[in-house]
Amino acid sequence: MTPDGFEDWAIDELDLDEDDIEAMKLAAVFDLFISRIEAARARGAADPLQTVTAKIAGGNSRASTKRMLEQLGFSPSQRRAVHRLLAGSPSGWPGLLRLYVDRRAMTREQRQYARRQVKVLRAQPARSRSGSSAACSARAVTP
Repeated sequence: MTPDGFEDWAIDELDLDEDDIEAMKLAAVFDLFISRIEAARARGAADPLQTVTAKIAGGNSRASTKRMLEQLGFSPSQRRAVHRLLAGSPSGWPGLLRLYVDRRAMTREQRQYARRQVKVLRAQPARSRSGSSAACSARAVTP
């Protein structure tokens, strides 16, 4: 699985634009998830993709994935959305990674679900990697 192959597939399947890709931090999140999946495969996991799922993965794995996504600067709602988008959700959404690996085309409903997750990612700007927000304060100054 290559980042370019996955990214091209996701762009085509979801009709993503540059702003979508930037908000998703698609390449960085893909690399993060693949590193977790490869480590699980090296440990002999029967289904390494489960390592990055929100509900099926073990507690340490979920906590590790959460910390890694936080380090990329995602807010809590963005972190949950990108995690659902790529790794799936308990509601039955298989996740982009599973669809890509299984070479399955998305249904209309799946595409709608995925686009909703992309909207969440674009709804608020991501925080900086340090966790601080870049904000300025303007006060009226009287002489």
